[in-house]
Amino acid sequence: MAAIILIAASCDRAETKNTPVTTTSPAGTSTAPSPAAADHRNEALIRVVNAAPSGTNVDLFAGDLLLFDGLGFKAFTPYRAVDGKRYAFALRPAGMARATPLSSNTEDLKNGGFYTAVAMPGDGHGPELRIVNDQLDRPANGKARVRVVNAASDTGKIKVRPAGATESIIDSVDYRSISEYHDVAPLSGALDLVSGDPGTVLTSLNAHLEAGRFYTVVIVGNPHAGSKVEAFLIEDSLTP
Repeated sequence: MAAIILIAASCDRAETKNTPVTTTSPAGTSTAPSPAAADHRNEALIRVVNAAPSGTNVDLFAGDLLLFDGLGFKAFTPYRAVDGKRYAFALRPAGMARATPLSSNTEDLKNGGFYTAVAMPGDGHGPELRIVNDQLDRPANGKARVRVVNAASDTGKIKVRPAGATESIIDSVDYRSISEYHDVAPLSGALDLVSGDPGTVLTSLNAHLEAGRFYTVVIVGNPHAGSKVEAFLIEDSLTP
């Protein structure tokens, strides 16, 4: 029995590495090559989400290479292939390639790896740049995998729970933090984003969480919105 489980797990990892990644978000749908294909070409895949509510659009650089330009608040890009190596990433005001970075971060991108660069609200008026590894290993059988980006100021720790439920599927995500992925039961309906105890619902998000797929809940503060807090969902799937 143990041998059968090991063989099944090995086959599942092989399938994951050889499967292209399809992403769906409010920005649309895109498909990236499989981790194995990227690894074969000595490439990593990176994308960016701008969760910092600034009136200034930004460009993302990797060293002297302009990766993404003109990123407004809540912008989200498809994955882009780059050489797998260590980069000095920098956010600069859009169109100002020689400007002092608004934020910078140095990270190793591994061949075949998938990464998301997140522009978060910083300590001052400018953004803070985070790079996270999108670990697209298949969830436990029958589960979806969910993580949370909390970029909404003045909210404290945020919990995610199905509307009307008392139990959270993700607990205590601090402001300016990105949670690990959590395996959760599939669901279809509203998710409440809750602050405090017993909890104030800051906003709700319609979601359809399917087994075997990956979801990133991005929570942002928007001083120009009525509720001051908004959220959107990014879905990644391994599509044969």
